[in-house]
Amino acid sequence: MVSNTVRLNHIPGPTGASLSRLHAFHQNPLTLFEKLSHEYGHRVQFRMGPWTFLLLSDPESVGLILSHHRPAFHKGPGLDPKNPLIGQGLLTSEEEDWVEQRRSLAPVFRTANIRSTIPELTTAVERLTAQLPEDTAFDLQPAMLRLSLTLIMETLFATDQLNPHQLTTMSSDIEWLMAHFYHRSRSVWRFPYNVPIFNRRYHTRANRLNRTIDSLVPTNRPYEVIWPHLSQSRPKWYHEALTLIIAGHETTGHAMAWSLDLMSRHPVIEEAVLNESHQEMTPTPDTHPWTYAIFRESLRLYPPVWILSRVTHEEFPLGKTKIPKGTFILVSPWLIHRNPAYFTKPDQFYPERWFNNPIIPPYGYIPFGAGPRACIGEHLATTEALIAISAMVRTYRLTTHGPRDVFPGITLAAAEPMWTILKKR
Repeated sequence: MVSNTVRLNHIPGPTGASLSRLHAFHQNPLTLFEKLSHEYGHRVQFRMGPWTFLLLSDPESVGLILSHHRPAFHKGPGLDPKNPLIGQGLLTSEEEDWVEQRRSLAPVFRTANIRSTIPELTTAVERLTAQLPEDTAFDLQPAMLRLSLTLIMETLFATDQLNPHQLTTMSSDIEWLMAHFYHRSRSVWRFPYNVPIFNRRYHTRANRLNRTIDSLVPTNRPYEVIWPHLSQSRPKWYHEALTLIIAGHETTGHAMAWSLDLMSRHPVIEEAVLNESHQEMTPTPDTHPWTYAIFRESLRLYPPVWILSRVTHEEFPLGKTKIPKGTFILVSPWLIHRNPAYFTKPDQFYPERWFNNPIIPPYGYIPFGAGPRACIGEHLATTEALIAISAMVRTYRLTTHGPRDVFPGITLAAAEPMWTILKKR
C-alpha cells in the first residue's frame, strides 16, 4: 500500500496515535470500528500507521462507493491481485478482465440454472447430513464448510470422484490458506511467494489443491457447469477455478453454521422451522419463510464478508468532500446491519423482523455485497442454505454449547469451536 496522509474536509475522526490504532485493528477490527462509529458517526476518517482510511456505514455513502466501482475504485487492501493462488480470479481481477470473467460465468449462476441443480443438491444434502455424528459433541463450523464444499463440487464442478477424506483434506487446506492470506495481509514480513524456503507450508497446500483440481474429470449434468466458462490459459485457469471453490463454500458454510447455531438456541423458532421442513416441496423463500428468515437474520448479525475495501483511482465526490486518489475506503456490513435506525433490537437474533416488511434503504443490508461487484453466487448460496437448514432440522434436534465470540478473518468465523450435539428425531 502506498502511504496517503491527506486529511479530508467535512469528515470527522480522531487524530494522532495512528500506531496504537493499527495495533487495535490487528487485535480486533470490529471493536475498533464500533468505537469509531460510536464516537464519530457513520463517516469516519482515521489514520493507521502512515495511511489514511475512510470508514463508511451509512447506506447513502456506501451506495455511492459500491455503485461506482469502475473506473473510480478498485478492490482495496486485503485482496491482492498478485496472490499466486487466486490473484487472477473473479474476486481480485479488475477492469476488462473482470468484465470478461463475469460475463462468461453468468450463465452458470442464472436463477434458472441454479434451480436445475436442486434435485442434486437435495440428494447430496440428505446423504451428507445422515453421515454426521450423533449423540456426541462435534464442531459444527468445519462440518458445514465440508458440506458446502461438497455441494459446489458435486453440482457446478460436476465431479463425483472426491471421497470424504479428499474433501476433508481439501477443506482444511483451504481453511489454512485463508488464514495464511489473512495473517500475511497484516504482517510487515511478506516474503515473496517464489522463495520456497520461507513459504513451504503454503506451497505444500497450494500445490495439493492444484493437483486435486487437475485430477478432476467432470461428468455430464443437466445444467450449465463451471468448466467450459473458465479461461483456457494457465495459471489463470487455476485462479478462476479456485476462486469459485473458495468463495463458493467459505461464505455459505459459515452462514449455514451461524444459522443453525442461532436457531438451536431459540426452541420456538426451531419448532417453526421444523414444521416447514415437513412440507413435500423444495425450500424457497416463499414456501419456507421461517427458514429464510433465520438465514437472513444470521447474515445480518454475522455477515461472512464483514468488510469490503476499496481504493480510489481518481478523485471522487462524497457529499461536500472530495476524496483524493489513493484513499483507502472501508465499508462495514457489520456496522451497517446493526444500525438502530433500520433494525429494531439491532444486536439481537430476531428473525421475526423479516415478516414485518422492515423499511431498509438500498445498501442498508448487504450480506452479498452490492453494486456491480456484488456476489455472483447469491442465489446458489441461498438455495444451498435453505435446503441444508431444512434437512438438518427435519433430521436432528440440535443442542449447542458455549459462547460465540467472532473471529474476523477473511470471512467472519466463530473464534472457538461451535460445539454441537445432534439427536435423531
